[in-house]
Amino acid sequence: MILTTTFVCFCLASAFNYFRTRRQRQRIRNLKGPFTFPLVGSMHRLLFLKPKNFFQQSAKYLNEFGSFSRCWIFHRLFIPLADLELTRQLLESEKHLDTGYELMKDWLGGGVLMCPMDKWPQRHSLISGLFGKGNLEHLTNLSRQQSEQLSLKLTDRADQMVFDAWEIVSPSILELMVQTTCGVIPSEEYAKALTDLTELYRKRFLSLQSANRFNYLISCPLMRRRQNRLIKVINNEHKNLLTRYRQQKLKTSEFVLENNFEPLPQKWHDSLLEILLESTEAQLSDDEICAELNTCNYLGYLFCSTALCFSLVTIARNPEVQHRCWEELSKAKVRDQEWDLERLPYLEAVLNETLRLYPPQVIVGRQLIDDFPYTHSVVGDAELPFGAEIYINLYELQRNENRYPKANHFQDERFSKTSEELLSFGLGPRSCPARKFSINLLKSLMAPILTNFELLPYGDQMRLNLRLALGSSNGFQMALRPR
Repeated sequence: MILTTTFVCFCLASAFNYFRTRRQRQRIRNLKGPFTFPLVGSMHRLLFLKPKNFFQQSAKYLNEFGSFSRCWIFHRLFIPLADLELTRQLLESEKHLDTGYELMKDWLGGGVLMCPMDKWPQRHSLISGLFGKGNLEHLTNLSRQQSEQLSLKLTDRADQMVFDAWEIVSPSILELMVQTTCGVIPSEEYAKALTDLTELYRKRFLSLQSANRFNYLISCPLMRRRQNRLIKVINNEHKNLLTRYRQQKLKTSEFVLENNFEPLPQKWHDSLLEILLESTEAQLSDDEICAELNTCNYLGYLFCSTALCFSLVTIARNPEVQHRCWEELSKAKVRDQEWDLERLPYLEAVLNETLRLYPPQVIVGRQLIDDFPYTHSVVGDAELPFGAEIYINLYELQRNENRYPKANHFQDERFSKTSEELLSFGLGPRSCPARKFSINLLKSLMAPILTNFELLPYGDQMRLNLRLALGSSNGFQMALRPR
């Protein structure tokens, strides 16, 4: 009786799921994809997908079904995409801007990454204002100051012994990001909370137990409690900064003393916090401001740390490239520990080629809020249905042999001799507003390192994995020798 009841319920649920998704199925008949079981779809494809084997499984999937396919998981329609033709149409669309990033909603919800589509252009404009021409110069000077501190930290490791670059680089990037967004050096408690929270979300990624919000709520109560506590620590510090900034603007020192408010430190750049508070275009609530600060700190910390570590290891394993960078830096030096960043085109080409091979953000997501008509030279003209979740694989897209000859090899001339398109910063209206700042930041941090140290290709080769951002399961191993 129990087996019969279970079978009947399964059949009814499968039938309901089929009719519920019938319209979507009709619109993707031209796409290949894995076998779909009743109700559960192609769940078997995800059961053994882990951070360490993501790239092997991804390459196998693309070889089997092509760069533009479909995959059903229960009632959800996934479109794995590594096709430039469709990627360009989608990312350049002014209508389909919803990223669908639900995993980090508790922390980043309300920020530019997840805010409603009608609010997004205004938020994007505010953040772009942080990198205006005048302020960009001040932020670049801030990066130079941070590069001197990073170079001093690396001096202690310049003994030709193997170390993990992430351990030295990531704390410096975190401090620089918080100074850029909040205008202050982060406290130890704040820095630890941001680091721990980022690591917690990286562990949740690709985990069947905790990636889904419902499963996470049921099966990981202790992790969820710790996550909420860390979010509270970070947001409390943000709100304290907001209060101190507002009190300082009032210029009522008696009130500040009475309430034990410390004045904010002097600085020469406009912080994102100031821009958001002083905006006349949008009146943001404190929670929305916290969400924007969280989003920019998280993205800047994780992606810039990743990019710098991959750049260091890549240059260490290409001696000729390292020597050319050193020669260029020698010619572009203005004064002690300061370089004219505009006179470093070769270093920029090296950074761009590194970002092509190792894009920090491997997956770019879009969730369709309406049908998306497209044209395609292989599968024909059709439309992707409302509700489809599209995941663009930048790693595979930028290693396509048809677009990049010897795509898996490091060749800086792709960007030094020609003007190749780089997708690591995105395309279209949702492209990264901090592209120029990010490149300047990487140049500023790399310059004293390459000038003062010889990067040595010691240690094990990187073992790529995917934990929210591209990473290496055995760290970023290298060694240094003083010049």
